[in-house]
Amino acid sequence: MAVPVPLGTEDRTARLTLHRPDAWRREDTAQADLRVTGDGIVLTVRSRPSDRTIADEDASLLDRLPGSVDGLLLVGCDVWTGVGAPARLVEYVRPDAGDDADEDGRGAVAGAHLLFVTGRHRVDITVERPLALLDATDDVVFAVLESVRATGPVTARATRELEALPSPPPVPEIAGPRLSDAALTTLQSMAGRRWSPTLLRSAAGKELVDAGLVGRFGTLPATTQTLLGPWSGDAPPTTLEQHLPDGRESRLQAWTGTVVDRPDDRGSVVAPLSAERVVQTAAGRLGVGPAWTFPFRTGSLRADLLDRRLAGGADAPDLPADLAEADPRLARFWSAPWTVSYLRRPGRPRPVTIVRAGGIGFARVGRTDAGATAFSAESPANVYRSVVRAFLPSGSNGAGPARVGSGTESGTGS
Repeated sequence: MAVPVPLGTEDRTARLTLHRPDAWRREDTAQADLRVTGDGIVLTVRSRPSDRTIADEDASLLDRLPGSVDGLLLVGCDVWTGVGAPARLVEYVRPDAGDDADEDGRGAVAGAHLLFVTGRHRVDITVERPLALLDATDDVVFAVLESVRATGPVTARATRELEALPSPPPVPEIAGPRLSDAALTTLQSMAGRRWSPTLLRSAAGKELVDAGLVGRFGTLPATTQTLLGPWSGDAPPTTLEQHLPDGRESRLQAWTGTVVDRPDDRGSVVAPLSAERVVQTAAGRLGVGPAWTFPFRTGSLRADLLDRRLAGGADAPDLPADLAEADPRLARFWSAPWTVSYLRRPGRPRPVTIVRAGGIGFARVGRTDAGATAFSAESPANVYRSVVRAFLPSGSNGAGPARVGSGTESGTGS
């Protein structure tokens, strides 16, 4: 059970009140109604006159956010019910343009943007912190967001129809030489060992030379030595394994600074990649992007039934008619094409299993007990958190399940 976060200080603006930790500092600024900082977090409140609906304001925000910073990724959008006015919570990740950023996106920033309308005004509360602190700061960030209350008259009404959400951006490709299984095995065998000239005469060795990973006389370029570094200690990788609706399988393996990507059966791409870029790539493969998330009425399914559906293929079963009738959301999810993804972390016996139903959203497969397996709808923002925990070690404090935000209508979190 989560420990309550102490929020001792109240801040007020003309449009809202909120509570935050005493240690956070309030800063004077002419560019915002309120700005407070602490624990690596920056919270900013702005408001402006507007009589538009929450759907119109949110659609406008979702339309302009990706173009505001090159490389910004929208990771979630939820209906938020705790403010006392129609509201949305939008989550995003953007590259940091500051001095700590590098070309691979190191120093990326995680943002939560709570937007609400009163009928006369639009109010924006943004909370940003380093991506590496995402997991460690989630409890305090959401405690503060859940404390936000609109003040003054609220004449705006909730929108009956939810606004359309943008599609995720194209999946970024990993650039690097493509190797056969034999060449990859040969390359990995070189880690921590002297290069054997006899390998030059093998087909795998010649492939490595042709790819530029080994010199014609057996020398190893600096880039190859960097690639080999993580393999010298036999450290296991973190892996994203995916089973696609058309039967294809893909696998992304990441060590510290090195990845091996097998997107299809035509070999593997080997490349140096920072942890932040791995997170970006894995999120793209999973299809992370805004999606409306509403819970299933059913919390678990027969283990054998779900296992057959996860396996896919011609033997994939239909959802039993009684379940389909009782839970239409689950029925729609079940009948859509599935991409089944397994996040495997070193030292963890069980993978995190995530299902993406085409055109609908995500679900998480939980533990099996007495022949029943937990199966619940999952927000894309929480899927992104699972990726951060897996591939960005400094972003994980060993916490358990992804955070659930009580301010969201879905109940499956942001």
